[in-house]
Amino acid sequence: MGSTGTALVGRAQEQAELAAFVESATGGALVLRGEAGVGRSALLDHAAARAERAGHLVVRAAGVEAESALPHAGLHQLLHPLLAGLARLDDGSRAVLGSVLGSVPGSVPGGSPDVPPGDPPSVMTLGIAVLGLLPVSAARRPLLLVLDDGQWLDDSSADVLGFVGRRLAGSRVKLLVAVRTDVPSRFDTAALPELPVAALGDEDAGRLLDQRYPELDPRIRRTVLDQARGNPLALLELPAQLADRSDGLPVDGLPVDGLPVQGLVGRPGVPLPRRLHRLFGARIEALDPRVRAELLTGALDDAGSPGGAEALPDSRYRMRDADPAVAAGLLGTEPVTGELVFRHPLVRSTVVQLATADQRRAAHLVLARAHRGNLERRAAHLAAATVDPDEDVAAVLEAAAESAARRGGAPAAVHWLTRAAELSEDRAERHRRLAEAAFVAGHAARLGQAQRPVRAELRAADVPSHRPAPEPARSPAPASAPASAPVSAPLTSQERRIAELAAGGLTNKEIGHRMHLSPRTVGSHLYRIFPKLGITARAALRDALNRADADRRT
Repeated sequence: MGSTGTALVGRAQEQAELAAFVESATGGALVLRGEAGVGRSALLDHAAARAERAGHLVVRAAGVEAESALPHAGLHQLLHPLLAGLARLDDGSRAVLGSVLGSVPGSVPGGSPDVPPGDPPSVMTLGIAVLGLLPVSAARRPLLLVLDDGQWLDDSSADVLGFVGRRLAGSRVKLLVAVRTDVPSRFDTAALPELPVAALGDEDAGRLLDQRYPELDPRIRRTVLDQARGNPLALLELPAQLADRSDGLPVDGLPVDGLPVQGLVGRPGVPLPRRLHRLFGARIEALDPRVRAELLTGALDDAGSPGGAEALPDSRYRMRDADPAVAAGLLGTEPVTGELVFRHPLVRSTVVQLATADQRRAAHLVLARAHRGNLERRAAHLAAATVDPDEDVAAVLEAAAESAARRGGAPAAVHWLTRAAELSEDRAERHRRLAEAAFVAGHAARLGQAQRPVRAELRAADVPSHRPAPEPARSPAPASAPASAPVSAPLTSQERRIAELAAGGLTNKEIGHRMHLSPRTVGSHLYRIFPKLGITARAALRDALNRADADRRT
């Protein structure tokens, strides 16, 4: 916002600093920081257009809230158009990038079965590999990486981009990031140069309003200027809301969250984003339930995020049959792809806030089905869609946790393992998954996270909280199960699959590679599978599975 068409209104200082940044002969990084609706995206558009005119290769991406828990999802989105350059890197750099991004261009985070198991690379190791890839992409012309909504970037991607951004001097690569002031992010401590984006001054605010609404009623114009406080999004959205009022109330008495607008200027506790949420909320509530469901599904998948369609084709939900939302000014059309997009992130967040818990769960279930080919995205939506214990869902979450941990996403792995424990139908499975969550967190030096699953298990076991918690540990890989072990509960779907693969002659490593599990976790499963089947060796698996099938049929 903050522009009419392609021309910015005001912003002389910001334009000058962006021009100097883009036209500099050396590389570097710059972070634009401002409140919601202040015009950060418009400045990014301006800088990108200027760079393209100057012959730069411009790659755009956006942090998306729905992916903020997916490790390296943002980095993959930003680097996806550049992955063709992998072939020109050394074997070590290709292996590092392939381990977190997928070695084949077009793969998606968590969805590539060819990512080899092993310890995840550190921020430094991955950052050095990225610093090797970027100059290859900038060999023919300078490269500008543009990232909008950086506050929603996953932590692992933000850490790597911070590392890279501090080391671009002397290259032909520039990194431009926009973040919101009201949402904490890893860029807050990245030590990158910043350009603050403030509200428009009174004169520029009046110019923007007059250009977009030249025949606005003087009373409404005065109220808009008073209430917008120079915020471009508010300047462009409030007039239509005020002009459409037909309840006979004075313009100055427009209610906001049950409070009159009159007298709220400068008053703490009623921030502008809250009033804009109220503005968009009125339009959303007027829509047909079917259209609102479509908007909610798109919002929970961050459909139509800037740069997303180009960076990762067919990776997000596509909203359809939502013309009333377009007419209400909630959606627009992406000029290149023709996809429906939210006009502003605040519209997206308002859609989610207005939905009931049941409506959100239903939308997450739709998205879990849509992303069934992407392990980690499917897991994220299943975790949000499922209420009652479900072993199949728990198994998917555990597999996603294994994938995330392998790629350096310990926080996501701990979250999914803990959620998998909550959804476990068997108490032993719950205990094992919580212990695994504590182990992963402890191994990643996240002691606060490590304590939470242990405490959850203590509460479930009704153990007094003053007793010391047992140190979490992984179960050992089995050599054989005790011969006297009684047959217990039936195999879970995941255990059945592991048993079938083991019966077919696959090693623990081969099974883990196929199921996105570590060999040690496969061993832990087999340690429990053998007693359930009443056997002591792998060679007896096939006959035991056949007997179990026969017993089930009878």
